[in-house]
Amino acid sequence: MKPRDSFNGVNADAINAIAELFDCKAEQQGFSLPNDDQGVWQVHHRAETGNIRVLLWPAIDRIDVTVGPHMWVVKGVRQVEVIQDLEFIARFPNDGILTVARNGQVVLTTASDA
Repeated sequence: MKPRDSFNGVNADAINAIAELFDCKAEQQGFSLPNDDQGVWQVHHRAETGNIRVLLWPAIDRIDVTVGPHMWVVKGVRQVEVIQDLEFIARFPNDGILTVARNGQVVLTTASDA
């Protein structure tokens, strides 16, 4: 893995880089969208704050993150950036940013027109 790498959307390279960040392998799930040959992938990691579960949906550029009882879902992911040994950042429409750190901290930032 490069110290810092970017990927267009949720693709196979982004999925593998996120799995490498969390020192695990991405596992294909037993469910997917109709007519979706890319599947849904899971990355699971035990962090300081609890278990991190990342579901990656490449067919629809979606990422679901669960840490303990908390869940975040971002759709229309345009770019995924992975920073070695630290975090991944998903950028989605309207200047939205989801940051998921190896230690389990999650930050969701969205822009407002107000």
